[in-house]
Amino acid sequence: MLADTVKQLSSKWWTFLVRGIVALVLAAFALGSPGPTASVLVFVVAAYFIVAGVTAIAAGFSFSGVGHWWALVFMGLVQCGLGFLMLGEPGVGPLALAYLFATWMIMSGVVEISSAIALRSFISNEVSWILLGIITLGFGAYVIAWPDLGLLALVYTLGFYAALSGLSLIAFAFRIRNVGAAAVGRHASA
Repeated sequence: MLADTVKQLSSKWWTFLVRGIVALVLAAFALGSPGPTASVLVFVVAAYFIVAGVTAIAAGFSFSGVGHWWALVFMGLVQCGLGFLMLGEPGVGPLALAYLFATWMIMSGVVEISSAIALRSFISNEVSWILLGIITLGFGAYVIAWPDLGLLALVYTLGFYAALSGLSLIAFAFRIRNVGAAAVGRHASA
C-alpha cells in the first residue's frame, strides 16, 4: 500500500516542484524588499496560501484511495481557507496574521514530519524532510511565543522560512521523481 503511495508521489513530483518555486519567489520578494513586503504582506501570504493550498488539494485528490491522501487535501483546504480569509479581511492586523501564519506552519510541520516517517523506507535521506518539518514547527512556535515581534520581523521570518521550504520542496520533488524512475527501471528489467 505504501509502495502505491510512492508510485503516485513520483508521478506527481511536479506538484512539490511548483510549491518549492512559489516559496522561493516569495522568499526573494520578502528578503529583497522587506519594507514594501510588510505593506502588502497580507496579500502576498494570502496568494501563497491559496496557490500552495490548491496544489496540495490537487496532489491529495490525485492520490485518493492510497494511504492518508485526505490529510494532504485537508491541509490544502485549510491553506486555501486561510488565504481567502486574509484576502477578505486585509485589515485584520499583524497580530492576527502572525497567529494565522504560526498555525499554518505548525500544521505543515506535522504533515511534513509524518510524511517523512511514513515514506522513510522508500526515499533516501528522509532526514532532510524531517528537518524541514522541525524547522517549520520551530518557526511556528517562535511566532506564537512572540506574536508582537513586529511586522518587519515577520517578513524576515517568512522570507527565511520560504527559502528553506522552497529548497527542501524542490529537492524532495527531484528525489521522489528519481524514485519513480528507478522503480520503473527495476520493474522493466525484472
